[in-house]
Amino acid sequence: MSESKSPENLPELLRTLERSQDLRPLARECGLSVRELRKRLGRWRRELAVDGGGGEATGGSAAPGTPGQAQAGPVAGAPAAATARKPATKTKFPELPAAADLPECPLPREGSPVLEISSDGASRGNPGPASIGVVFRQKDGPELCEHAEAIGRATNNQAEYRAVLAALEHCDRWGVGRVHLLVDSELVARQLTGVYRVKSQDLLPIYQQVMHLARRLREFRVRHVPRARNAHADHLANRALDQAGG
Repeated sequence: MSESKSPENLPELLRTLERSQDLRPLARECGLSVRELRKRLGRWRRELAVDGGGGEATGGSAAPGTPGQAQAGPVAGAPAAATARKPATKTKFPELPAAADLPECPLPREGSPVLEISSDGASRGNPGPASIGVVFRQKDGPELCEHAEAIGRATNNQAEYRAVLAALEHCDRWGVGRVHLLVDSELVARQLTGVYRVKSQDLLPIYQQVMHLARRLREFRVRHVPRARNAHADHLANRALDQAGG
């Protein structure tokens, strides 16, 4: 009998997991059925094959919802991959003012009073050098400002939550009342809308900080979006990591 070959890259690892005889512990940890987990492993493997396997980090995260306020949007797609992938797009994004440089809320007086936020976290190594990216815009209006920061060593999910926390800290400082958060992390979106419980002791403290800030808002909604719709925040996170030499 020939000896089994060790997986040499992420697609091969996903294929090995997909063919595993006992996925129950991993499925239970992810909050999925074995059948659904096996199906998603296959889909992620095929997506990675199309993308070319990886290179840069990506992510997506959000904040806990206030009871009766946080509303889950359509949750589709997969949690951020455990290893780095290339940015979703090569689009050139506008240079926006740094959120930290704005002492007052950037929302225009005209138009929607809702501040829409796209946030993302990146980790190269999971855990490894990590960063966050956040884009603030007026709902149905223009992009207003951004936040990008290297945060040291963290897992991808920790980075996702740190991005949400940084976004809500700016909102709290500005006195914003209504926030709609868009994230491409299915795990974070489901945890923040109460679909999943936060079991990880590494995530729980950050989650609790996010929840505290979310409850100070009059309105807080969380919606999961495809990774392509979060490309600007993804770009900011990867740029911060590149600049930090991560």
